[in-house]
Amino acid sequence: MRETIFKGCFLLVAILMAAQTALAQIVINRNSVEDFFNSEFSVFSAMSFDVDELIELLEIKGADQVWDFTNIEMDFGMSGQGRIQTFPSVDGTLGEEFEHFEQATHVIRADVIISETYEGEEFEFTFANYEYSILSDEEYRLLGTVITEFVDPEIREIEGVILKRPGQLRYQFPVTYGSSWESEYEEQSIFFGFDNSFDYTEEVVVDGWGDLVTPYGTFEVLRVSRLKTMSFGFGSIGLESLEVEFVNESGMPLATIEIDIEFGTDQFDTEYAEASLSLILSETSAPQDLAMELPERATLHQNYPNPFNPSTQISYELAEASVVSLDIYSLTGTRVLSVIDNSYQSAGTHTATVDASGLSSGVYIYQLRAGGQVFTRRMTLVK
Repeated sequence: MRETIFKGCFLLVAILMAAQTALAQIVINRNSVEDFFNSEFSVFSAMSFDVDELIELLEIKGADQVWDFTNIEMDFGMSGQGRIQTFPSVDGTLGEEFEHFEQATHVIRADVIISETYEGEEFEFTFANYEYSILSDEEYRLLGTVITEFVDPEIREIEGVILKRPGQLRYQFPVTYGSSWESEYEEQSIFFGFDNSFDYTEEVVVDGWGDLVTPYGTFEVLRVSRLKTMSFGFGSIGLESLEVEFVNESGMPLATIEIDIEFGTDQFDTEYAEASLSLILSETSAPQDLAMELPERATLHQNYPNPFNPSTQISYELAEASVVSLDIYSLTGTRVLSVIDNSYQSAGTHTATVDASGLSSGVYIYQLRAGGQVFTRRMTLVK
């Protein structure tokens, strides 16, 4: 569950939603992006894997459209509050040890307190994310992020680092309906002692504008579609995915949908890939806490990241307490790794870390056994 939360929380780094007062078609520029600096915020975040409903939303493009998220089934939710603070330079921030961040023109820190309720008990955790970027009149380029966890108000421990070289071109100003640009960068992720790097090519187009309808308010947004190709060392061969963001005039995503593309086609991969929704609302929306409910059925999710080297996370949900086994198999059916061996686990969401450093590159099957049920999915190890 920790990685799933981090995925949702990683978006919280980029928060600070202002009230939507723009005209029918909003325009994003340097000034509007800077509006969210040095502000306080409250936030609601939820995830969904309701693939069919999300695909219907993905097919809605064009001018003066409506994207209605009120019928999307949310798997879990959390709420939080915090503030954004800017720093004049990299010096004195946790990212100062990384030479890549020295070119940053803007350093912002998001201090966030997240709360959630599970089985009647409220949990709370605090973290701070440092975001390093280059912001000019022409573009907004993200250099990377340092994710931290508070030990106490004065001590912070680094949970992970994401480096984007030479930087991900988030926006080429001005951004409006019909805008397009391309970006190439290497993304290096360092989490829990594991170091993974992949090359990305993005083709970005602003292919829609209109209203984003949520259970907590309606917002005027631009639809920004990012077609990503991830290369992993075999020449021009790469895996494609589509990320669609619904952003406000500050360039902050209020909702994001991600889904993989079937290899060699332009079709969505609905069999093995997951579509996810992350919804972040502004303080003016006054979102109410969404209590975490137990899953209605057992579910095995796609591992993340995928492909991976050498570690990845597998999340799954249990509708009731069960004895759980999680194993990795080769395509010939040979068990090559036991991740969880007949462990009794409570109902709820769980996450397991897989260390495949002892395995060779290739496609593997991972299998979850829980309460008499068996679930399988594929994963790809690339070294």
